[in-house]
Amino acid sequence: MGGKQRTPARSSPLYLWVASLLRDQVEAGQLDAQGPVPSERDLSERYGVSRMTARHALETLALEGYVYRHARRGTFVAEPRLRFGVGSFTRMMSEGDRLPGTKVLAADTLEPDSLVSRMLAIAPGGRVHRLQRLRTVKGEPIAIETIQLPAERFPDLLDHDLTGSLWELLQARYDVRPAKADARVTAVTLGRLEAETLGVKQGSPAIVLARTVFGANGEIVALAREVYRGDRTEFSVIAPVDGIDVAAGPVSPPVGGDHPTREDARTTGRT
Repeated sequence: MGGKQRTPARSSPLYLWVASLLRDQVEAGQLDAQGPVPSERDLSERYGVSRMTARHALETLALEGYVYRHARRGTFVAEPRLRFGVGSFTRMMSEGDRLPGTKVLAADTLEPDSLVSRMLAIAPGGRVHRLQRLRTVKGEPIAIETIQLPAERFPDLLDHDLTGSLWELLQARYDVRPAKADARVTAVTLGRLEAETLGVKQGSPAIVLARTVFGANGEIVALAREVYRGDRTEFSVIAPVDGIDVAAGPVSPPVGGDHPTREDARTTGRT
């Protein structure tokens, strides 16, 4: 205590070493969100590296979403990523006091393709509701959500307010409660239209969450595809380890999670 903080041993390549030092400081809350990051000159002098190395380190952190660069003002710490699980957007953001918002981009009823028809058990000639929404937090675009549901089971769905929790609506209006979801997570880069909708550059990183949602009787009630900004979101999963019997008690949360200054929000089951 009170002594000078030790700097981890240098490693190669040097720009990754400098980037790791700054990343650790951000994660530990030593650099505040929206606060300035040391300049290239300061980093060069502090760590004994070239300004080119310092610049490369800052560019690496910008690509990872830890910092953002302003052409005239310098480099600043980005807002911490929002943490999601495989489930709710509305409830998680509401419980975290993060002011979730929704804008309906499209809502129509159409003929499904063969795969969707088979998965949702659509009879020949049947149709599906297709709902596409932009999900926001404090007015900032975070995700594009596209959901398909059988029109016969939810006949007047599109006549209702679609800007709130969809699952709360399905439960209240149709007595449908999701029991589980089979989800797949994929890393992608954004095309032009999705990038424009999310307010980022084309080619920016994104996370795609594809979900098959099951009802209480094991039937598939919805198919969802959600595209999350890679610079603003991350996903957290708690699962039993193979070979370990967890029947005796619940799985404990992971030890040593985010520092209290980093946002931590988890989801629990509603869209």
